[in-house]
Amino acid sequence: MTIDITNPFIKTSMENELIKKAILELKSPTLIATQQYLEIHSIELENELPRVEHVDFKSFKKSNVVYFSIKNESFFFSIYFSKENNEITRVSIENGNQIYLTATSYSLTFDELSKLTNLNGFSGWNMNKGTKVHNGKYYNFSQITFEPLKSQAYNIEAAIKLFLSILEQDLEGVKKLTELSQAKISIHRKQYLNTNKDILIDIDIIKRLCSLNLGVEIDPTCFWR
Repeated sequence: MTIDITNPFIKTSMENELIKKAILELKSPTLIATQQYLEIHSIELENELPRVEHVDFKSFKKSNVVYFSIKNESFFFSIYFSKENNEITRVSIENGNQIYLTATSYSLTFDELSKLTNLNGFSGWNMNKGTKVHNGKYYNFSQITFEPLKSQAYNIEAAIKLFLSILEQDLEGVKKLTELSQAKISIHRKQYLNTNKDILIDIDIIKRLCSLNLGVEIDPTCFWR
């Protein structure tokens, strides 16, 4: 099974329209907040244009968002547009959110773990060969990692739900993986400020995690500027 993730380089006309407006806001700010953020951070360039990391039409009911990469940072500059009229409503610095599945085993090899599901695109290693730990010894367990959301510029609750939808394409395979190995979902939240920032694990997410037989580990990292 090949997991279908939308190619970020193929843009619709609506995406292109929002990107043009967002770039214009960066070049000629209309909001004071934009000016203030750009005094502190530099937007990463690609082909001499601000690098668009992600365009999000699904996470919010009333807003579409264009995310830009910030030079040498793990978080993003975001510009919000009203779904009603495509006008800018606000700008923000957004946390980077990384989410992935890991499964480890002291008895199964990397290939054996990978073949328990129909998901594709695993990284990892075999026990006792290939990858060394810091003291020069090899790992005594195998591990696979599945990270289909390559961009970290997602609203975290939306990213969790999208990730679960991908895992649910092979519900039985993932459950088998959890039964024969130590499997979990890891969320690595790269926070821009050292402030309380909730992650909502609502009843729908809890039910879907239970159906996959998966637990969640949350690891926040804070950055000060």
